[in-house]
Amino acid sequence: MEIRSTGIPGLDEILGGGIPRPSTMLIAGNPGTGRTTLGIQSLCHAAREGEKVLYICPTTKSESSIHETFSNYDFYEEEINIRTYNISSVERDPLTMLVDLGNTVTSLEPDRILIDPVTPIGFGFPEAERRRFMYSLNSAMNDWNAIVYLTGTMTTEEMCRSVITDIVDGVIYLSQNIESVYTDRRLRVVKFSGLNYLDGKHFFEISNSGIHLYPRIVVMSIEPEWNSERVGFGIEKLEDFMGGGLFKQSSTLLAGNTGTGKTLFGLQFIIEGARKGEPGIISTFEETPGELRYYASNFGIDLKELEDKKLVRIYHMAPSEINPCKHAAKIQEYIEDIGARRVLLDDISGFDQAFGYCAGKKEHLANLIRLFKNKHITSLLICGNIISGADPAVSEIPIASFVDNLVLLRNLEIDGEIKKGLYILKMHGSEHEKHLIEYRIAAEGIQIGKFLKDM
Repeated sequence: MEIRSTGIPGLDEILGGGIPRPSTMLIAGNPGTGRTTLGIQSLCHAAREGEKVLYICPTTKSESSIHETFSNYDFYEEEINIRTYNISSVERDPLTMLVDLGNTVTSLEPDRILIDPVTPIGFGFPEAERRRFMYSLNSAMNDWNAIVYLTGTMTTEEMCRSVITDIVDGVIYLSQNIESVYTDRRLRVVKFSGLNYLDGKHFFEISNSGIHLYPRIVVMSIEPEWNSERVGFGIEKLEDFMGGGLFKQSSTLLAGNTGTGKTLFGLQFIIEGARKGEPGIISTFEETPGELRYYASNFGIDLKELEDKKLVRIYHMAPSEINPCKHAAKIQEYIEDIGARRVLLDDISGFDQAFGYCAGKKEHLANLIRLFKNKHITSLLICGNIISGADPAVSEIPIASFVDNLVLLRNLEIDGEIKKGLYILKMHGSEHEKHLIEYRIAAEGIQIGKFLKDM
């Protein structure tokens, strides 16, 4: 078998390299999920690569109107051969269509075929006769020596009961959640014979450029090459309290309430890396890049200059629009672009709207941390969703169990004055200060003070 590219960004990776020729693939889903777009986009890619392609459509529309509709996509190629069949006729008499379709395929000898949709064909038949027709269609498709896509309007229950899923080599199911702030679209490979596909649900977007898939993060467990080299925030006294700083490739969770200076700690972590020739990525969900540059300038930090030198890259995605797989893909793209050695996520509560259950968020963040370690990156994750008034030293902090280091920030009222204190709650493989440490936020940045009595 010859492996061909689908032409859909991200789909070849999910399918384990592409799609074999010959093979048959069912693209199923509810209306509006992008079944036709995915199929047509793949045909257009194949046409650009010099393949002959054929689009089969049971419809009431004319071929010219179909061309006009598809021409709105940036990827569309006029070289697509279109053959339409009256949808009422194919419901009642699919065998005539099958004979004509066989003659068309014999004449054209296409490399790639899309039948869109297949579900209405023979719809007027009793179920037993419709199954027999589908077996006849399958026999014909096996003789075509082509990649054949079939689209079907189906729920997951209908897909499981359909004979079509039995006869095809692969099944892709598309779904969407239109109740969220943005349309949450997912793709899942239900079965795919012959290749090692990537299981699970993968996010995708649809635009004028077509479908773009963002495969979920799957990280190989690679044993890191640990060394004793330390990195830090550029705050000497704090690093002394940490036993010399953070180990390279380690992950640190910085948790605290509003107003404790979490973002400033994060900025100093990234800036210190840039000063030492270690490029850094700032992933921000709340502040825009402009707001972050202005905030940094108040402390004498010129982020724009560092960005121009490719020592810092800022990636902003609003919480209401977070697509975790897209976010991870962009972070990896930026890491490769600037050779990043540090990453700041500010803050991880931005993922809350993307995951309906806590386990999904924890799994995603655990995979991100493992990804950073594999790429020899030191990561700092900020968490700000601690309940006001709660004691962070005894509260449950998300993902605290699988980060290497945990630093907690607090606002404290002492003798009628608000003071700021930090705990170094844990540091894997290193001695560290156990007392509550006072710190101040001044015009020069963060200043570490004396010990405070534990509150």
